[in-house]
Amino acid sequence: MRGDDGAGSKFIELLRKRNLKAQLFDCGTAPENHIFPILATGCDTIILVDAADFKSRAGDAKIFDLAEISGVSFSTHSLSPILLIDLLKSGRDGLNIFFVSIQPKTTVLGSAISDEVKKGLDRLADIFADLFG
Repeated sequence: MRGDDGAGSKFIELLRKRNLKAQLFDCGTAPENHIFPILATGCDTIILVDAADFKSRAGDAKIFDLAEISGVSFSTHSLSPILLIDLLKSGRDGLNIFFVSIQPKTTVLGSAISDEVKKGLDRLADIFADLFG
């Protein structure tokens, strides 16, 4: 619906085709609606993937330290990523959370996912398949 802001959902689609040994959640624009189902898995590691402007080339990916997230723009989510992470960690000692971001080219309403972001997501899905396949 908003161009490259759909990177997270597209990424989940790509990972499902690769049959990873991981539970995957497409949280769309309301990740807070998936907190309890995610935590119910009993997992010890959560990797959040979303489009965010970190001033790089479209399609680039970056793993963010949780302390770095406050300086990144996530314009289409009503809940801040920091609050989401805090909610996920509440009551779960030892939960590892990583945040991987894709640099969008455009998030204009009605635009499609850019070719640059599609290519970046393919590369990232290959890396995840090697790690979790």
